[in-house]
Amino acid sequence: MEYTHLPTISCYYADENNESLSSSPHAHFEYQMILVTGGRASFFINHQQYNVDEKSLVFISRLERHSFVVQEMPYERYVASMSGSHIMTNIKDEELLSIFLQRPKEFCHVIKLSDEAFDIILPHFDRLANEYTNQAPFYVTRCATLVVAILIDLYRINPQFFPQRSHTNISDAVINAQRYVNEHYDRQITLQEIADANFVNRHSLSIAFKDIVGSTFKDYLIQFRISEAKKLLITTDFSVAQIAEKVGYQNVNNFVQIFKSKESVTPLQYRKQSHLSKQIISPLSAAD
Repeated sequence: MEYTHLPTISCYYADENNESLSSSPHAHFEYQMILVTGGRASFFINHQQYNVDEKSLVFISRLERHSFVVQEMPYERYVASMSGSHIMTNIKDEELLSIFLQRPKEFCHVIKLSDEAFDIILPHFDRLANEYTNQAPFYVTRCATLVVAILIDLYRINPQFFPQRSHTNISDAVINAQRYVNEHYDRQITLQEIADANFVNRHSLSIAFKDIVGSTFKDYLIQFRISEAKKLLITTDFSVAQIAEKVGYQNVNNFVQIFKSKESVTPLQYRKQSHLSKQIISPLSAAD
C-alpha cells in the first residue's frame, strides 16, 4: 500500500483562491496550529462555530472533529501539524501542553492576536515552514524548538489562553493520564492504576479528567485508540484483527463494533474510502 508518509512535524503556507474552498467534518492524526494571515473562514470544531480572520491562531486537538468554510478570499494561512508523541516528548511544561490536551467548557479554540502579538508569532511560523520545506539536518529538532517558542511567547502575551496556569496534584495527574494513554494505549489500561501511580483518589481523578479534558477517561481512551486505528488503516497493510490488537483490543468484533459506532463505517469501509479519496485529492491539498 502506498501512502504519503505522515511526518512527525510539518508546516506549510497556503494561499487559496478557490471560492468554493471548504472541508467536510474530519479529524487528523496530529495536533494542529493554524495561523490565518489573510481572508476569512468559518471553523466548526466539536460543534462550536468560530469566525476566523486575519491574525487568528487556531488550536485543534488530534481527537477533535472539525471543518471549515472559506468566507472571504484569498484565504491565507500557515498550518503546523505535530504528532502526539512529538508534543508529549518535546513540550515538558504542563501549562504549555494544556492548550493541546485540555478542553474545559470555557476553552476557546481560536485566539485573536493583537498587532503586537501577531508580529511576535508570525516569524516563528515563517521559520517553521522554511525548516520543513528545506529539511536541512536536524530540522525536526529545530521545528520542535520553534513550536515551544510559539507557546512560550503566547503564554507571556496572555496566559489566559492556556487552560492550565498552575500546578496541583490533580491537574498534573490528568495530564499524566493523557501521557500514559499516549504511551500505553495498546494494552489494557485502568484509571485506577493511573490514580495509584499519581497518589490521587480514582473518583477525584475521574471527575477532574472530565472537567479538564472535556470527556470521560473511557471516552478519551476509545477516541485515542480509534484515531490510532484509522492511521494504521490508511498507512499499513495490517489486517483488521492485527490493527485491533495493536490499539488495545483483544476482541476484533468488539473493535469493529466500537469503530463503526464512532465513524459510521466499518474499518474496512474506512480503508476503502480513504484510498478512493487519496486517488483524487493529495494529502497536502486536502489539509486545512
